[in-house]
Amino acid sequence: MAKKGKGGAAAMAVGGRKSKAGANRLLVTVALLALIPFSLPTMLLLFAGMLPSLVAALTDRSSSRFAWICVGGLNFAGLSPAVLNLWFGHHEITYALRQVTSVPVMLMAYVAAAAGWALYWVAPPIVMTIMAATSKRRATSLHAQLKKIEEEWGKEVQSKAAMSAASDDL
Repeated sequence: MAKKGKGGAAAMAVGGRKSKAGANRLLVTVALLALIPFSLPTMLLLFAGMLPSLVAALTDRSSSRFAWICVGGLNFAGLSPAVLNLWFGHHEITYALRQVTSVPVMLMAYVAAAAGWALYWVAPPIVMTIMAATSKRRATSLHAQLKKIEEEWGKEVQSKAAMSAASDDL
């Protein structure tokens, strides 16, 4: 019976923590909802400018999900001057609409997103080529070392090393 009482007290403490976390989550949600009218110009500009990132996130079916990271990072970099102008200039809905309908602003954001797609498609083959060349150079170096050791110690070193490695695998 005493153990059940302690378990019940522990359960109450855990339940108390859950309700406190729920209250904190509710407080944060209410605070964010209260900030929506103040951040509406920013949200409008970000939504219109970050559409390529949304498309990348929705269409990327790979397990690594690197497409939206490449596209989103460069897309945000292309949009950041407009967002900073909005924040430190006129943070009004009319100015945000002017930014969204501005061809240079959207062109810079979308060209940066296109650069993100290019990076996503071009970088893996380049990295693979570099890694293959590095591996080939390393294999050549190891083969040269093996020949040098064989000359110094004889062919039996290689056979003993192979037998030792085979017994280690077992």
